[in-house]
Amino acid sequence: MNGKVIVLLHGGSRGAGFASVAEKLSCALLGKPLWSYALEATACLKPASILLALDDSDADSAVALSGGRFRVSLLRLGRRKGGRTAGIGSLLVAAAPVIRKNRRRDLLVVPADRPLLQPRTLKNLLAAHRKRGCSLTILSCGPEFERDSIAVFRAADVAPLLAGLARAGQEGGLGFLAAKLAARGRKVGLTESPEEAEILGVTARKDLARAAGLLRGRKNEALARRGVTLLDPLSAWIDWEAEVGAGTVIYPLVVIEGATRIGKNCRIYPHVHIMRSRVGDRVKILSSTVFEDSRLEDDVQVGPFSRLRPGTLVRAASKVGNFVEMKNTVFGPRSKAQHLSYLGDSLVEEDVNIGAGTITCNYDGVRKSRTHIEAGAFIGSGTELVAPVKVGKLAYVAAGSTITKDVSPASLAIGRARQVEKPGWVLEQLKKLRRKPRGPK
Repeated sequence: MNGKVIVLLHGGSRGAGFASVAEKLSCALLGKPLWSYALEATACLKPASILLALDDSDADSAVALSGGRFRVSLLRLGRRKGGRTAGIGSLLVAAAPVIRKNRRRDLLVVPADRPLLQPRTLKNLLAAHRKRGCSLTILSCGPEFERDSIAVFRAADVAPLLAGLARAGQEGGLGFLAAKLAARGRKVGLTESPEEAEILGVTARKDLARAAGLLRGRKNEALARRGVTLLDPLSAWIDWEAEVGAGTVIYPLVVIEGATRIGKNCRIYPHVHIMRSRVGDRVKILSSTVFEDSRLEDDVQVGPFSRLRPGTLVRAASKVGNFVEMKNTVFGPRSKAQHLSYLGDSLVEEDVNIGAGTITCNYDGVRKSRTHIEAGAFIGSGTELVAPVKVGKLAYVAAGSTITKDVSPASLAIGRARQVEKPGWVLEQLKKLRRKPRGPK
């Protein structure tokens, strides 16, 4: 018999709290759609094809259920009255053309709402099915046995039963199939799931939290095996596709989302939130820092209370301090912005010092413009750089300046009003107030 298998995924019931099966399957668990876990587990079998069975009402909105790097074909089940769940028999009848075309293969039926199912369990199921020469082998799934079990069929033995299944309708479940096959002298097998959690299904919205918690435990254990220290695994939230290098220490209450990549020997302090970003080696991220779609090179220090918005690149050995915000900015090697500054749409070269309270005025109400600060420049505190503007190499900008024109290299730019002092002005004002005539009583 050909070693390839046909995979038939189905969404199970709609479940309490979901508008549709499609909505349920697309819910995010640790940064990935719910159904992608079962999809990837079955894809490890290298199947000949993967089908996703949905009622017509769900199939119409299935555009959100992308198979990613796996090719998935949609199998329509028609419209079911009252939102009833399709049983095993109904699934096989809908897949009849595929079964008849692939008689020399096995058909694996898996509920797509089983995010904790592991590839090794499916491989063992398929191996046991073939070793015993079974026509049907069922993976024990507890009280949901009849409706939502995981099972593998020999297509050649199921094909003759399809007409009877169509007549049986909702009654044509696994028990019906097992009895019919046994009556024909075919073997029916049963294997146990190695972990109860693997067969946990998301049948209601409340199940999402439980499934996410179990997946998070798996993720944290995998990180620990690779040399990552989680000081409080119960409070760290790290998405499934995030990667963290050995020697990195993650403090409590850290959230790492999306396909984030964090290098080796980093320290990530409490209340840090990282989204879809790249972090190099030996990076220190201090408390309450938030960044997304950004990149930090090696030996960078950021925080506390920093915010890096999309398009920010912080180059090696630079420092971004407390209450500093950057957006769409390249911040050069060994440069420093230690506190209370905003750099938007900027190019900052190496060894630049940004004083406290510096602002790049990048938006004039109509368009965004860029600021370019060349290597070795010094920007004094309280400076406003009105883009588009360029500060030359080794130039100094005096504190409190508003810079509206380019600054030449190695020059000092002062853009502020001259200080004027009027001695005794306060006393004169007080005398005027005392001389002011009183109004009528």
